[in-house]
Amino acid sequence: LVLLCVLLMTAVIVLCVHIHTKQHKLHRRDKPATNQDHQPHRRKRPSSFYFVSSEWKSWNESRRFCTERGADLTIINIWIGLTDSDVEGRWKWVDGITLTSGFWGTGEPNGQRGENCIASYPSGWYDYPCSNAFKWICEKKLKNE
Repeated sequence: LVLLCVLLMTAVIVLCVHIHTKQHKLHRRDKPATNQDHQPHRRKRPSSFYFVSSEWKSWNESRRFCTERGADLTIINIWIGLTDSDVEGRWKWVDGITLTSGFWGTGEPNGQRGENCIASYPSGWYDYPCSNAFKWICEKKLKNE
């Protein structure tokens, strides 16, 4: 249920970004440019774009899909994009930041050989082999104009 709520929230964010972008383009087309249009503090723009997959892929395939499009696995409150592939037991986010606290399921991470990637469920995080297939979310940082 928590994961479903987060996915719904992500979909709403994507729609808001899309609507905001369309409105912004129309506004700029129909309005003559002024100095106010070039003041970055005057408009708050979203900082990221999210893509929610409808396919099932392994962790590596999912990350490759994202990075080939200038994005990466997201780091939002659905806790994917977390791995201990480099050093067993040292969990890191895909941006290199070490995990300081977690939401592990009972008995996790269990340290079984080859379980270096995380899938999130309402009951917590569970480590799996990175070759297992799950859905994923990409996050792409938007450039400031």
